[in-house]
Amino acid sequence: MRTLTLEHIFELRNSSKIVRIASHILFWVLFFASSFYLIKASFDPYKDTALSYLSPLRNTLGIALIYYPLMYRLIPQLLKERKWIKFIVYVSLLFIAYIVFEASGEKIVFYYCDECVVKAQEISPDYLSIIQKGLIDNILFKGSQIGLIFNLLSGLILPFAIKNSLGYYKVYAQNLQFTKDKVQLELNFLKAQVNPHFLFNTLNNLYGSILKERTEQSAEIVTRLSNFMRYSLQNADRKSIPLNEEIDLINNYIELEKIRVNNTNLSFKCEIENKLCEIPPLLFIPLLENAFKYTTDKPEAQINITLEEREDKLHFSIQNNYNAERQPSKTGGFGLSNLKKRLDLYYPGKHTLETSKTDSLFCVELKFELL
Repeated sequence: MRTLTLEHIFELRNSSKIVRIASHILFWVLFFASSFYLIKASFDPYKDTALSYLSPLRNTLGIALIYYPLMYRLIPQLLKERKWIKFIVYVSLLFIAYIVFEASGEKIVFYYCDECVVKAQEISPDYLSIIQKGLIDNILFKGSQIGLIFNLLSGLILPFAIKNSLGYYKVYAQNLQFTKDKVQLELNFLKAQVNPHFLFNTLNNLYGSILKERTEQSAEIVTRLSNFMRYSLQNADRKSIPLNEEIDLINNYIELEKIRVNNTNLSFKCEIENKLCEIPPLLFIPLLENAFKYTTDKPEAQINITLEEREDKLHFSIQNNYNAERQPSKTGGFGLSNLKKRLDLYYPGKHTLETSKTDSLFCVELKFELL
């Protein structure tokens, strides 16, 4: 069952018109409820009359009346296009409409609510006499009140803030998805760069074996190469694989390369307790390729490979003799450069990749936290 997270809620809201409308209705219901609660919990003299809910209702409807034309029409169509005069004119008309709504709404409430009139007569008879005048007088009175402007602006702050936050989050989510897609494309590209090099070396080994009429060796090469390619194809799109599968791949790789560098002393030390932990597929292949590619393949040459688990970290190291004339750089060339990019994507800030060399020995040590 899919876990309902904040990201999934925003995704559902942006993709469904019904959910989006429902979220707007819910917001205004909560807006009304909070205003109603504040009146009931305060010392408002009208809290025991119908004004306790009619005033929040009138205020909520008035704010919504201004909010939607302003946010969905005037700002995106006029303000962003810098049509200042039209924007000012339409905003002024909206404010006039708000004043008319407030004046007529208040007049209607006090016309039908007898208990409200009685209460107003007790605490504010002058204000009641103004309300009971004609509608034009009420509109002019409302338009002259600074408190009405403050009430409108303070009421618009919250929906404006939520709208802008949702817009920012939508842009952020789109940029994040774009970054993920870009990262995935780069990962696929980097993975694709690993196999052709290995395939080229292995086919050369197979070709040499066939020329020397080594039938059993040729068959073994084909079998191991087939297993390797099947593994690569099946796991190319996977983010992670069990470590034991990668260990089997390393053993398979070493056996294939032994045919080419049969003069080199090879050792693979593996001390792992949790072989079912997940790591990215084909992560160690560039290091192996680099070691076998630049080995001197002489009787005194060696390639020592170590894979260990220490304190929730995986340590992978390779030491190999190399031909200084063939070594492209101290960083190990193109394969290690690609590996660094993958590590930055998979283990940002949670890995180290160190290389060092002497006159004849090249060393690589990789450490990263097990996730």
